[in-house]
Amino acid sequence: MMARPLSGIRVLDFGLLTAGANSSAMLADLGADVLKIESGAYLDPFRIVGKPDNENGWWNRSPQFRFTNRNKRGLALNLKEPMGQRVVRELAAHCDVVVENFRRGVLDRAGLGYKELSAVNPRIVFAAISSQGDSGPERMNVSFGSTLDATSGIAALTGYEGEEPRISGMDVNYPDQIVSLFAAGMVITALMEARRSGKGCFLDFSQREVASFTLGEEIVAAASDPARIADRHGNTVEGIAQQDTYRCRDGRWIAVTAASERPELSTFCAERTSATVVAELQALGVAAAPCNDGNDLLRDKTLAGVTLVRDENGRLVKGLPYRLDGKGVTIERTAPDLGQHTEEVLRDLLGYDDAMLEELARAGVTSTTPKMGEV
Repeated sequence: MMARPLSGIRVLDFGLLTAGANSSAMLADLGADVLKIESGAYLDPFRIVGKPDNENGWWNRSPQFRFTNRNKRGLALNLKEPMGQRVVRELAAHCDVVVENFRRGVLDRAGLGYKELSAVNPRIVFAAISSQGDSGPERMNVSFGSTLDATSGIAALTGYEGEEPRISGMDVNYPDQIVSLFAAGMVITALMEARRSGKGCFLDFSQREVASFTLGEEIVAAASDPARIADRHGNTVEGIAQQDTYRCRDGRWIAVTAASERPELSTFCAERTSATVVAELQALGVAAAPCNDGNDLLRDKTLAGVTLVRDENGRLVKGLPYRLDGKGVTIERTAPDLGQHTEEVLRDLLGYDDAMLEELARAGVTSTTPKMGEV
């Protein structure tokens, strides 16, 4: 097998949920050795959000966690303990990248922020992903995809005329998805520069700013027409004669964009199946496509290895948004159980022996059992 683009790169991964964990997952998909850091004292919240049952080991069976942490190795290290902090600093000396999306100040208070880790390893690229950025008056604000939809300006544009603004919701969390794409690309760019110069850097990602960046044209338009940004137009677009979705005879919806008005289109669709409508409209040169749901995407062979893929156990995980040499993502390692690779990594990378590992275990640093009062 040919080496993947990031083979030889090692990532210290404190990424959580989608924004952080999917950024590092894409690095793992490209061949980086990603070390996922959690502990029994603090799990990736996706292990809890996706909790499937109350049986022992539930924290290792979350579909949401599995989706976003494939191709990683898992370490259990309690960052609240000085011994755990010491291990992380030792690991940083052997890593090229740090990815984190804790609330601002969490790693700094643990002595594991950019200042401390870059002193250990000047070549390290430190990617800090946060809601509002690492500085500024709103840096400590708690936020979710819904609030980022709102503050970025996306929600003001989403919805139908006369209706309230719409948010993408927990099922999509659009700002989280897009920041991971930007972050992975910027980390790779910074790695190239670090290899050239011998110097790493601090990358400050604000999810709000990234989301607003995607609205550039609307923000410029609002500068000349202050009322524009608050207007929601549903599926209509200025300059487009007809654009909307239509329900077909088989109950499926299609989306149509037409250069000229077609007043009979609603009836035309209602009398035919979606496949027939799409085929006939496309034959006339009209842009038309079915509104696919998850099952449709799973059946679409052209998306194999991109939108969704299956791991070695046949379970679905998130794919890569692009192909390399015509191929999608390869799942070489399923998402790790909590602390699954702690001993392996500390022995092989740091040379820890049995006595050192036992000392960490006695101190609770490497515990793989969640503390229920803190979950």
